[in-house]
Amino acid sequence: MEQWATRWLGALMAGAAVVIVVAGLRAAVTLVIPVLLAGFLAAVLYPFVRWLQQWRVPRWIAVILTILMVLAAFSGPGLVVQDAAQQFAAAAPQYRADFQRNVAPLLARIQLLGYPEFDWRTVLDPGAALDLVRTLSAGVAGLLGNTFVILITTAFMLLEAGHFRQRLRRAFGFKAGQLAALDEALADVQHYLRIKTLISLATGVGIMLWLIVLGVEYPMLWGLLAFLLNFIPNFGSLLAAFPPALLVLVQNGPDGVFFLVILGYVAVNVVVGSILEPRIMGQSLGLSPVVVLLSLLFWGWVWGGVGLLLAIPLTMVAKLLLEHSEGRWLASLLGPAAPRA
Repeated sequence: MEQWATRWLGALMAGAAVVIVVAGLRAAVTLVIPVLLAGFLAAVLYPFVRWLQQWRVPRWIAVILTILMVLAAFSGPGLVVQDAAQQFAAAAPQYRADFQRNVAPLLARIQLLGYPEFDWRTVLDPGAALDLVRTLSAGVAGLLGNTFVILITTAFMLLEAGHFRQRLRRAFGFKAGQLAALDEALADVQHYLRIKTLISLATGVGIMLWLIVLGVEYPMLWGLLAFLLNFIPNFGSLLAAFPPALLVLVQNGPDGVFFLVILGYVAVNVVVGSILEPRIMGQSLGLSPVVVLLSLLFWGWVWGGVGLLLAIPLTMVAKLLLEHSEGRWLASLLGPAAPRA
């Protein structure tokens, strides 16, 4: 009886600890998000720092050169995207009027085809749809506004990365075999984040170039959204196509450009997501669709829109770390179903 009570007490304490941790994550969102983004960025950039060190470049100079490289690559486009996001958010009320002018007559004609009692505006509400797009754009602008804090945090993480193994050995008494397993797990995490970032970058650039050819407004903003949302499997491509397709529909109605925008998103995501990504990353670096959905729901509830972007990378990193620990059984539950023989 006492053993049973002890187990229940332990379970209750563990549940209470989880509730406290989740509440703390929600309350500290403004502090935790930049640190997480800096950690992901440091994992992607660390191989470049090590490569510079192999050429006898001091670590602090290698870190400075790496951060300057990131600034040079993204400062100009980042400012353009931030300005475009702010302009789009400010112009959203005008798009409601364009919607009524270009799309409402089409909806009226659809009602005459056999659905006179069905109000299509309850499904395709321009106000709600454009508010969603404006929220996404404002979130992108806010994310870019924290770039300086993220880069400074990344620089300090890169400076301390070389002493990480020694600190773990002193703090927890890790042996050589345990450190080797940890190194392998961290290498897998770096490989996943690096490859996923490059694939997402290819997706964003492809979408941006296609929208420039079609003459769609704010192509760099939609390219950035495609880059960010590509970290969300299955659902990200649909969410990324929604804002530019809606913009073209609102401005011009269902013309040829509207269908070409959708066709471009389908083509880029089929080539990159269905052909290139599985071939490079392998089927083992995947998650169950149920896990993807639950991760999006949980982290979206904890951190809102930014949580949706970080949900899959966080879950994938947890899966990779579990594969190199005693929680291999849990990692197998997170992964996709095994192919049939």
